[in-house]
Amino acid sequence: MLMGNIMGNGFSGVPCQGVFLAMLLAIAALAAGCSTDAAKRTAFETLQNVRERDCLKDPNSPSDCAKRGNYDEYQRQRDRLLHPD
Repeated sequence: MLMGNIMGNGFSGVPCQGVFLAMLLAIAALAAGCSTDAAKRTAFETLQNVRERDCLKDPNSPSDCAKRGNYDEYQRQRDRLLHPD
């Protein structure tokens, strides 16, 4: 029933429907134990797509708002912060 509300008219007036659905799918994947690099990369790309779409919709967003991040660079920066040795 919940999926019917999400996919049906239950969220028809909500402007962030795509963000909600993307977050729901990401949480479901993590809860299912998907901790492989491929799952993390997919979640990163999904969130990048949502961010880019939201930036392109907003005419007042900064010019570099839709700039896409790179997963490998993100991982390198994350590793440097977590393991500064």
